[in-house]
Amino acid sequence: MKKIKKSPNSPPILEAYVELTANADSTWEQFKGNNPGAHPEIKATLIRDQRGLCAYCEIDLAQYGGQGLDDFRVEHFHPKKRPPHPPPNHDLNWQNLLGVCSGGNVRDIGDPGRFTKNDYSCDEPKGHKNLTGVILNPLTDIPSWPPIFAFTEDGGMKVSLLCPPHLQKQVQASLTELRLTDNVALKPRALRLDTLRKGVIDWLRDQLLIRQAQGKTLEEVSAELAEEMFPSDPEQPWPAFFSCIRWYLGPAAEARLQAVGYDA
Repeated sequence: MKKIKKSPNSPPILEAYVELTANADSTWEQFKGNNPGAHPEIKATLIRDQRGLCAYCEIDLAQYGGQGLDDFRVEHFHPKKRPPHPPPNHDLNWQNLLGVCSGGNVRDIGDPGRFTKNDYSCDEPKGHKNLTGVILNPLTDIPSWPPIFAFTEDGGMKVSLLCPPHLQKQVQASLTELRLTDNVALKPRALRLDTLRKGVIDWLRDQLLIRQAQGKTLEEVSAELAEEMFPSDPEQPWPAFFSCIRWYLGPAAEARLQAVGYDA
């Protein structure tokens, strides 16, 4: 999970619908049913705001051009309206909508390697639970600095030693509730994301060795990789597993993010 800086204004199609209906009981499903073109517009805005990454696990929100299902869906951080549900109604609140991956539970996704039976993450285990104040809200709770997550060489994820004390409980709850990393206490075990992150770590390690063999210093290679991984153009996507790469490249990543004015 990383900080997300969301567009302050909702997409026009959503804003117009809310103004037109002025109905506090209108649901997300009703909105989509009455506006067949709404989902692509909202999807595009969420992906752009999040620079291409799932709001929870940071995998890239891959699109396959019809060659299998896209790895994307709209998540409501505060649960959608389900009867009986007291106000307020969060269904159409733009600040409540996040773009997330399918959590590993969609068989017909464009990349079969992203489907892992029973090893689900992100909004799939979260479901309709109200976890406000329990897990981190990427729009409001995660600082740009310091990094609050750390990782292990095998792709595991944990609370960073740099994490401010007041956030540590929420960070740990986020790892558990969203199943963002393996924990032997979880049944079934959550290995999929650890395996994907390990692939990123292995690639970075190989690049460090290859480029050092070309005569560059470790510091030079780290800075070079940080520049490649973290583009200065805010319209370009972040790399999948941003926080893991940030952790692995360490001071070089922090310097690069400072240089590009990283805020989300």
